[in-house]
Amino acid sequence: MGTVSITAPHPARRRVFTLATAAIAVDTLLFSAIVPALPVYQREMGISDTQVALLFAAFPIAQLITALALPRWVDRAGRRTALMAGALLLFASGVAFAFTTEPVTLAIARAVQGGAAALTWTGALAAVSDVYPVDQLGFRLGLAETAGGGVGLLGPLLSGVLIDAIGVRETFLLISVVPLVLAAAVALIPETARPSPTPPSVLQGLRGVARSPGARAGGLALILLALVEAMLEPLLPLDLADRLGLSSAGIGLVLALGTAAVFLGSPLGGWWSDKAGRRRPLLVGGAVTALTLPFVAIGPPWWVTLVLAVCLGAAAVLAAPSGPLFTEAVDHMGHAGSYGLSAASMVAVYSLGYTIGPLIGGGLHLVLDFRGVALVVAGIVAAGTVASAIMLPRDPDGHRGRRLT
Repeated sequence: MGTVSITAPHPARRRVFTLATAAIAVDTLLFSAIVPALPVYQREMGISDTQVALLFAAFPIAQLITALALPRWVDRAGRRTALMAGALLLFASGVAFAFTTEPVTLAIARAVQGGAAALTWTGALAAVSDVYPVDQLGFRLGLAETAGGGVGLLGPLLSGVLIDAIGVRETFLLISVVPLVLAAAVALIPETARPSPTPPSVLQGLRGVARSPGARAGGLALILLALVEAMLEPLLPLDLADRLGLSSAGIGLVLALGTAAVFLGSPLGGWWSDKAGRRRPLLVGGAVTALTLPFVAIGPPWWVTLVLAVCLGAAAVLAAPSGPLFTEAVDHMGHAGSYGLSAASMVAVYSLGYTIGPLIGGGLHLVLDFRGVALVVAGIVAAGTVASAIMLPRDPDGHRGRRLT
């Protein structure tokens, strides 16, 4: 198929956007389906809360390593190739979760899933960046994450019900069929990557992005979002099981309803940053996240669900300006169109935060209960938000649109 330019007709943009969103949905589905299974794995393998948190660091470490290798390859090989490879790895990870019986194989399965996420998100975000101007990117990238993630939220709810009904192995074998359907559907979209005679190397590109104050501010905001999510992912389900006695289905319901706010906050924060600049949503989102995070560790299930929704929705608003800021940084480097670089950089930065999250959460949990861990992480978010706002130029021009030569 041919390529799509930034001035592509609307139907072509719609197809690209729809398949990119579907890829994010499938990745989120497989990623979140593991959550209700954690207490089951913990009982069967005899591992502690801290060990669960540390084992799950395999996901972001693999995601980070894969993302660092992707920028030049995704711009040369194309977005469809990245999405296809990601779908096949997601299938492999689902099968691995079905048959894992010990901590080592659980960590390997999670690492495979991390590599798949790097490929899927880099290909999807780059494709969306290819076909929309920057004055729409905050909203469009947020909407892709929202629509895709909203479908993916069925993961914990669906897997929780299935695990209670048919067991862990059968659940993951059934869910693993979904990435195969995605792999077949990827062939329906046009390739959006524009030929670049001299795409930057991985190190050159990442150094160039890192020199942008806006990208540094957006990167820190992404790390804070990932830190909060990665701390909550292994520890909150265990707290819900131990403190409140919830079943796998109950845990899945709380996580699905609470996490839904992430996918409302992303387009809202993106639209806000397109209209009013990148600084304000970053500050407001970070402040609300820090204020509400400690309250996730107290109260009955309905309270945890409500506070989790507010906290994660605000964290999504905090990180929403990151996509346009990274894209602008690539444009300002003189590499307009090399959005595999901006997308892979975002994935790498996010996965760095996701690597830190379980390590901080698991380490703190050795000496603190879940409430104490949440309070410390809230302080980190508050300090990081202030630092990110200081980095961000006071009059960013990203929301005024991108001019291509």
